[in-house]
Amino acid sequence: MDEKTTFELAKYLGEKLKNIVEPKLKQIISNKIIEYTTGNAKKFSYIKTILHKENVLLSKIYFPLKLKTINNIDLNLNINNFNDFLDKTNNVTIIANGGSGKTTFIKKFYIECVVKSYKIPVIFNFRDFNEIEISKNTKKKKITENYMFIAFSDHLIFNKIGLDTQTLEKMFESGEFIFFLDGYDELDSEIKNIITKDFTDFVTKFSKNKFILTTRPFTAATNLEGFTNIYLSGIEGFEQVKIFIKKQLFNNEELASAVINTLKLKANSKYLELLNNPLFLILFMNSYESYPKIPPKKSQFYWQVFDALFEKHETYSKSGYRRPKLSKLEREKFEFLLNAFAFISYFQNLFNFTQLQFESIIRDIIKNYKINLNIENYLEDLKVAMSLIIEDGNILSFIHRSIQEYFAARYIFNLNEETRKDFLKELAEKHNHKGLHTFLLELISELYPYEFKKYYIKEHINQFYRSNQYKFENDISLTKLEGSLKNVINSFKNFKEILFYSKEFTEIFNKFIKENTFTPSDNINLIISGKSIKDAQIATEILILNENKLAFFDLIDNFIVNIDNSNRPLIDFAFKSHY
Repeated sequence: MDEKTTFELAKYLGEKLKNIVEPKLKQIISNKIIEYTTGNAKKFSYIKTILHKENVLLSKIYFPLKLKTINNIDLNLNINNFNDFLDKTNNVTIIANGGSGKTTFIKKFYIECVVKSYKIPVIFNFRDFNEIEISKNTKKKKITENYMFIAFSDHLIFNKIGLDTQTLEKMFESGEFIFFLDGYDELDSEIKNIITKDFTDFVTKFSKNKFILTTRPFTAATNLEGFTNIYLSGIEGFEQVKIFIKKQLFNNEELASAVINTLKLKANSKYLELLNNPLFLILFMNSYESYPKIPPKKSQFYWQVFDALFEKHETYSKSGYRRPKLSKLEREKFEFLLNAFAFISYFQNLFNFTQLQFESIIRDIIKNYKINLNIENYLEDLKVAMSLIIEDGNILSFIHRSIQEYFAARYIFNLNEETRKDFLKELAEKHNHKGLHTFLLELISELYPYEFKKYYIKEHINQFYRSNQYKFENDISLTKLEGSLKNVINSFKNFKEILFYSKEFTEIFNKFIKENTFTPSDNINLIISGKSIKDAQIATEILILNENKLAFFDLIDNFIVNIDNSNRPLIDFAFKSHY
């Protein structure tokens, strides 16, 4: 940050802190806030991407995406209208799929706060709560026992902002903070309810501040009272795709032109919807020289990315000889280890991990499978040769969470059928309507379509019927619904999204809804209360399934039996003796 920014920030803080802290502490705290915020802003100003091995200025490659409301109304807001955005919104939930740039968005937002001396910005990752011991005791707590208050206080005291919790409580009450909370969907499901409650209590207590959080769709964060849901749109249309590509490849005009010319072809127009996701477009650019064609499935797309990274020309020396990776592992073992590590770390909620945690998991894997390996060399390959893992200080993470999900999905191939069955049923049982693992499940549905339909979907539907959310009495009133109407509707949207990963089940569901009905006198309040035509339609679908549950389940059951029967002749042929 330049001297002008620092001066403006000091002037702002001097004015704001004079009524909050004692005069003798004002200068000390003011200096520490400047040091903390400008330090973060400098750090966020540079970014490493899979296209850029060295740090590159965020401002050079940042592409501002538009923001939309739930009804798809374009707000004409992006990070470039910073003041306009803050004037029109107070507490905001930024919603987008993985790879849409939510984290980059709030880092850019943070920098703007510092540059424009707008409040005191504090950034925190929800996943950090996964590392804290959380008590499940639901007794009424003082604010100083609130996990959100404890996390922010510990963070700020560590950075010498506020000497104690009493000073910080006063500072929070002043309303001079803007809190950025990233990745609500990365919260461990076991603690999600507790952290959500403490977060809402914190927001209520310190309501003068602003709060901006990010999440993937279909989580409880989309139902927070007093929060405006705003959706980060994708890259819209070919013209925006061109601008995005040129920005990312500012140092390689030849490659940028080649990628643009390929996407211009009429045959590739159908893939623009997939590439409206910034991460997917970046991954495509990175693997373009090896794979100039876009595959139809996301799992195939990620395989191409991995293959291109593994065989990338950087592994060749200038003289043309191939430089072996430090680990010297053959590809099959290299990939197996990566799959196993991703699977274990993902289901341990380790989206960030230390080198010790990485080494501990890898050590267990190589011991179990008797693989000889220098673990430090393997980690170096993942960081340098492959660019799949990045390091920030002492913390490691996959270049993006969706990469971790892809390799975790690939590991399921190594499970025998009985273990695969148990795993998929347990996954459906535990996470049926919680909006978790949706991208992982999409990948599983592509990689293992048979097992996905036979085991996961069947249990997924089982759990739908067992869920208290969908058990309605006759003439139900909204007050009797378990959870809010929003929760029920979002949960059902998630139920349908996963069901629709299978083309066959999509057809079965749509046909069933079209051909069946429910008794109008029952549960009519659920439909009347819908705030939109879409909500009313979803409520109708819930009631149709609820009243005709046995018929729907029989349809699914028969379909799965038919899958097994259709496979039997092939299995018989495989084992038939030709002698």
